[in-house]
Amino acid sequence: MSTRIIGLGNSILTDDGIGIYAVREIRRRLEESGNDAAVDIVETEVGGFDLMELMSGWKRIILVDSIQFAGLEPGTVIRIQPDDLHTSLRLRSVHDIDLPTVLELGRRLGLAMPEEISIYGIQAEDALTLGERLTDAADRGMKEAIRLILEEIQTGTAMNCTKSPL
Repeated sequence: MSTRIIGLGNSILTDDGIGIYAVREIRRRLEESGNDAAVDIVETEVGGFDLMELMSGWKRIILVDSIQFAGLEPGTVIRIQPDDLHTSLRLRSVHDIDLPTVLELGRRLGLAMPEEISIYGIQAEDALTLGERLTDAADRGMKEAIRLILEEIQTGTAMNCTKSPL
């Protein structure tokens, strides 16, 4: 097993839980098909330094999270590369670091950081209201992201989706 899928988010903040909900469904579908041994699936609410440990030792990482970019329709799915990111959506303090810095620091520390990283972002409609249910738009986007991720796992290559607006 060389692929880990990490679902990021907060499952009690409406659309912010989309990464968690997506990996739960991916796990269910893989178990149903008997292909669950092909990937490792993790749900987490962490970012920054904590991601370094979650990614170390894996050849391929697929991250799933909600995004909030100006000009994108809620539910839009984009695929981002780590180099596209300039700041983390998960910076909580000056002691936290963004994803590109996590990867570089891990490599400098001699950790086996992933060779391949795909980040699937789903545009949130509401990521601030307490609730354990996605908005309809986010739910549609999550279903599309799940389809794309399952295809990527099967083929080993990323599927087409909306270009990153970064």
